[in-house]
Amino acid sequence: MLGFRLKSHVNVVSFRRLYRVLAIETSCDDTCCAIIDRKEKSVPAEVLWEGKSTLNSVDYGGVIPTRAHEHHQRSIAGVVQKALTESASKGKIDLVCATWGPGMAGSLCVGLDFAKAMSLSWDVPFVGVHHMLGHLLVPRLDTNGQQPEYPFITLLVSGGHTMLVLSSAVDKHEILCDTIDIAVGDSLDKTARELGIRGNMIAKEMESFIKEEDRDFLRASTSDSKPMKLPKPLRNQNGRMNVQAFSFSPFLTAVRQHLTKPIEDYSVSERRWMAYQVQESTFDHLITKVNLTLKLNAKKLSNVKHFVCSGGVGANMRLRERLETELAHKFQSINYPKLEHCTDNAVMIGWAAIELHESLGLTTSLSVAPVRKWPLNEILQMPGWLYDTKKNL
Repeated sequence: MLGFRLKSHVNVVSFRRLYRVLAIETSCDDTCCAIIDRKEKSVPAEVLWEGKSTLNSVDYGGVIPTRAHEHHQRSIAGVVQKALTESASKGKIDLVCATWGPGMAGSLCVGLDFAKAMSLSWDVPFVGVHHMLGHLLVPRLDTNGQQPEYPFITLLVSGGHTMLVLSSAVDKHEILCDTIDIAVGDSLDKTARELGIRGNMIAKEMESFIKEEDRDFLRASTSDSKPMKLPKPLRNQNGRMNVQAFSFSPFLTAVRQHLTKPIEDYSVSERRWMAYQVQESTFDHLITKVNLTLKLNAKKLSNVKHFVCSGGVGANMRLRERLETELAHKFQSINYPKLEHCTDNAVMIGWAAIELHESLGLTTSLSVAPVRKWPLNEILQMPGWLYDTKKNL
């Protein structure tokens, strides 16, 4: 594999004609594919087709890696074939991309190998994409990469990651605040499961369970169930008041300690009241630490105008409401992906590949292997990047 350091902002791609991108995402339990029409510079890209096949893990209480691997093996050919068939009238594929990492190795290898094989058979460039870079950049899709403009701040919130990132270019990202234990999505999933909530996306099921129309009642609840004693992680101990980090595992411990009888013995209203408290306290911690990080890095962030919230938890309407209420006055705009592009999807992988290829002239060696762990601030340090000067699109 070839690896080297590159200078940023090298515009090497000449827009001689429209080109089309086939994107694949298989980092966890979703087999995703998308086809994107990349038009000339002044015209926004168009998503011609997108879809996914999701592993049903309801009966298993979470994603089992071997089952996810088997699901991708069974699903990927059909999903890609459908994408190609339903967009066949739009022309051939000029660029293939797939999630390179981070993620579950068994899942990643299915999409990565499939994409490399297609790149080889069609003799077109291949671009491997960092999964979190996809989440970070996808809000720029609809504005053709104009908004949010660099530098911008992103709160990446998902089942696998929780971090606040400063992005100054497509390849330059500084992690300002990270979780020291589990991700916010993982915490919400696990606490929801303790409260008897079931589903394929348990945190989303908990949001629905709480119900928007019940919120005023819940805020003033005089439920027979006593209020939960929920923590304020990294705030309620001496010497830890200004720790620039997130911590979500204490919420799971607190919920387990609060439950004094089987969850089936609690009424629906009691469980809803507990779910509301958990979600509110979790978002309290998230926003408190975002505000602390902004304060501690005020000088560095003085020219940042745009804030992004992306990732699966970014689809939570209560979180969006609180961000708009508590952070909007600090930025020119708060940006989100479309709801369907918050959870894992192939469109975000395709758009990130477009930005990497057009801004830096990057492609990826067909010899690369899946990367299970890959820091977002070390994107170009991964061996396998190639500088493409021969295949300008």
